[in-house]
Amino acid sequence: MDSPQNELMSAMATLHLGGKYSDLTILSGTKSYAVHRAIVCPRSGFFDGACSNQFQESRTGVIDLSEDDDEAVEQMIHYFYYLDYPHEFERKPSPVFRHRAASDARRKPLKKLDLSTIEDPQAACCGAQSPLTPPDEQPDAYALAGKRPRSPTITMSADAESSESEEEEEDLMESPNLVTHSRVYALAEKYDIPSLKLLAAQKFEVALACWFDSNEIPDAIEDVYHGTIDSDRGLRDIVIQALRCQPTMAYRKDVKSLLPEVPQFAAELWKVQNGQPIY
Repeated sequence: MDSPQNELMSAMATLHLGGKYSDLTILSGTKSYAVHRAIVCPRSGFFDGACSNQFQESRTGVIDLSEDDDEAVEQMIHYFYYLDYPHEFERKPSPVFRHRAASDARRKPLKKLDLSTIEDPQAACCGAQSPLTPPDEQPDAYALAGKRPRSPTITMSADAESSESEEEEEDLMESPNLVTHSRVYALAEKYDIPSLKLLAAQKFEVALACWFDSNEIPDAIEDVYHGTIDSDRGLRDIVIQALRCQPTMAYRKDVKSLLPEVPQFAAELWKVQNGQPIY
């Protein structure tokens, strides 16, 4: 039997996926979401105001967010029903995190390659000389079965296996979604959803710390400084702290190219490099 918490979350997921009892529609640029005022409004000051007062949205039951980022809107609505949004992708660790990759490999079971179907006389001889089961425990097993000894198995570690399929892993590698997290953060601020804003900041911080070598960093920094007001230091302080922890990030060509485009970031980067306080 499910716990009360699991039962509640399952019921919320059913409402989200099926749209049953929906009494409010949220529009984005490409999608329409059937939501529930009783779930959305208590979590957001904006939606509470739009549905409580004599605004057009209250009368029509439709709120148009077409001017906002489509993906950020989708993640916001997902959060209303699941208390989370699902951008947690796996990516091959950066070279600076090789110790983490090694520990992951140690936790993975070894994969065995069966060579029994390969006609290799030398391998067969090796198998005959060093059978898998000691002769005194199983003296005539092969003779009774009328079969030749099985070829030995080759054990491959996870590191060796991953090195052979490096190109395939590159294709499957996902981005850290820094831009998505920054846009969800900005949307949470715009529509007064404090808990979502905090969650997006946490996800952004973890992603930036783990993947500070990502090609997505310049776009994310630009999004942070253009998508939030100067007094909102949430994501900006995370960016500045990352620059302090990883000074080489500031010398990347793609990051340096931001300086003319984002003067506020340029000013704060100069202060960091010269040991001055940001504010």
